[in-house]
Amino acid sequence: MTFFWAVIFFGILIFFHELGHFIFAKLVGVKVLKFSLGFGPKLLGIKIGETDYVISAIPLGGYVKPLGEEPGEEIKEEDKPRAFNYQPVWKRTLIVLAGPVFNLVLAYVIFVVFLSMKLPVLIPDLERVMNTTIENVLEDSPAMKAGLKKGDKVVSISGKDITTWIEVNEKIWENPGKELNLRVSRGNELIDIRVVPESEKIKDQEGKEIVIGNIGISKMSTTIADVLEDSPAMKAGFKTDDTIVSIDGEDIGTWLEMQEIISRSAGKELNLRVSRGNELIDIRVVPEAKEIKDQDGKEVVLGRIGVSKKLDVLLIQSSGILDAPKKGLEAVYRWCVLTLQIVGKLFTGAVSAKQIGGPILIVDAAAKAASIGASTYFNFIAVISINLAILNLFPVPVLDGGHLVFLSIEAIRGRPMSERMTGVLTKAGFAMLMLLVALVFYNDIMRVIVPWAQRMLSP
Repeated sequence: MTFFWAVIFFGILIFFHELGHFIFAKLVGVKVLKFSLGFGPKLLGIKIGETDYVISAIPLGGYVKPLGEEPGEEIKEEDKPRAFNYQPVWKRTLIVLAGPVFNLVLAYVIFVVFLSMKLPVLIPDLERVMNTTIENVLEDSPAMKAGLKKGDKVVSISGKDITTWIEVNEKIWENPGKELNLRVSRGNELIDIRVVPESEKIKDQEGKEIVIGNIGISKMSTTIADVLEDSPAMKAGFKTDDTIVSIDGEDIGTWLEMQEIISRSAGKELNLRVSRGNELIDIRVVPEAKEIKDQDGKEVVLGRIGVSKKLDVLLIQSSGILDAPKKGLEAVYRWCVLTLQIVGKLFTGAVSAKQIGGPILIVDAAAKAASIGASTYFNFIAVISINLAILNLFPVPVLDGGHLVFLSIEAIRGRPMSERMTGVLTKAGFAMLMLLVALVFYNDIMRVIVPWAQRMLSP
């Protein structure tokens, strides 16, 4: 089933991208010789009118071949008005740009469908994801026994620099029973703390039992995202970004702990100590009684103060079908911004190149998303479609962005670049692309294939 879901996944992405090129080529009057899903040998094909529609053996891409796109291609005199290289710059620009735009359209359609059904679109908060500060240390955990504290920022693990919380988790999960050296920033000091992750058995996506490491740290914060109007919290003086430290002298480590205390304290005054900036402030608040139904449908009275938790994600929600198109645009825009931020951090070194994934990782992730449910699977398609659109617009020859650069230069100069220069730049761009392919395949093998092989070979 993994292969099946991967083929559907890549098929949808490639089809929409190439459909953009195809439709706009037809709209501006360019003759299209071939529309191919995949590369390599032809598996299936049919000719309709002047175009060959083909499914090829390697499903990791596709292409639309317009007449006259290749340098030196022989073109009959009567076909020149419909040849790609005889079109004005603006027409060729539309054809090239249409592929990435259609990938954005695909993501937009998926998001609008979700939002129309009142399903939220989740967008990670990059700053939170990249924050490696420990926000909770469990009682009697290996972390607490080793001396780790709330507020410690993980800088490296066993000599390996750490830039995201994902890397923190991966390093700990991969080393059950093995001593790790965590270098943490505490105040103005760098401290080395040795800790041994305890072994914990969990089930993976395939239902198989695996052993991971756990030291008992998390980012489950008690930071407030929003304070409701006219709520007890607003009247008491709580503000966005306040972090709850303790209630009536009892230390609070997670939002759930705080919620449990407040829920059973309707009408009872509580003293909440909060961290605001560099200060600790005591705020007294009386939770108001709210009647809600429990899981059995019985009415129960719980205390509420009117605050919501700060998450590692932004939730975009819609009130229904009429609101969905507008919210869908916001979702696409925010995912585009996030993708560009991540790319920027990759170039500056703020995010490790080891976080880059390729086809193997995408195949694995697509299968896992499909196993969770249709909404997760199609959400993954939307996100990767946005990534594909943006990466295709990078000014690298052989990508759509590279073609747009060539067309821009032609528009400024009034004539195209020489075939020799175009060929040199295209070869250089291809070499860069192959280096990137080698990197992502190496990362994929280390993150997907090697752990899978270890599980298969383990007794």
